[in-house]
Amino acid sequence: MFLSVILPLTALNTPAPEANHFFGREAHALFLNLVQNADPLLAAALHEPRGDKPFTVSGLTPVKRGAGMIRAGQTYEWRITSFEPRLSALLSHQVLPHLLPQVRLGAAQFQVGAPLTEQQQHPWAGASDARALVRKWFDETPRVEKRITLQFASPTAYRHIHRNILVPNPEALWAGYLAAWNAHSAPRFEDDLIAQVAQNVALTRYALNTERADFAEYRETGWVGTGTFTIFSGEIALCRVLHLLADFAFYCGTGYKTTQGMGQTRRLEQKT
Repeated sequence: MFLSVILPLTALNTPAPEANHFFGREAHALFLNLVQNADPLLAAALHEPRGDKPFTVSGLTPVKRGAGMIRAGQTYEWRITSFEPRLSALLSHQVLPHLLPQVRLGAAQFQVGAPLTEQQQHPWAGASDARALVRKWFDETPRVEKRITLQFASPTAYRHIHRNILVPNPEALWAGYLAAWNAHSAPRFEDDLIAQVAQNVALTRYALNTERADFAEYRETGWVGTGTFTIFSGEIALCRVLHLLADFAFYCGTGYKTTQGMGQTRRLEQKT
């Protein structure tokens, strides 16, 4: 099961300016603490230093447009996703039904609202699974568009030789989605898909700018905005897999530090 949940959080205090930042690491710690309370062994496994974490967390997004620093009385949204069956089941059946009324992120204390789990409730919430995505793109879709538009809602980057790559290269994007899919879902798609992406997919339209995520002791720069990718291939199977993985990006995120607020991604429907 793939799961995306929005938790409304209303600030109960206003942290000092020096403690008022991106909250990505604090959100990561809070997520692991929630899992720890329900399943210590799974939390320990998620805490291991490896690259294929089957979850993402966002920073705090203000519900009121233009709100910046955390201030008492304002409501924010915190998003968590899972794309591993055991973790998704734990979140659905043990964590979300038994949330504490208040949580802390660093120096900020929040009142917790009712979780939003359906797309009808929030465009960044929802649930699916591998079988449903395969059925959607291979059984139910008679015609597949040659364009895919992705929205990157938080700073997004790829890490290469100690530096952030700040351009959404199609090969890097779909390599990340493919690796996450093959690690936790079925059927497994062949790795030579990425060579086909390199030859046949290009970024053809974008509205992007760079933003910094402030992690207090350091900052990370990434791109935010939208990018449209065009598939220059008549191979229908390739198009279907790329669309499926673009849908999966909603749950697995894009690039570097997706478990600390970066790389929040969703596919946008093409305008006719």
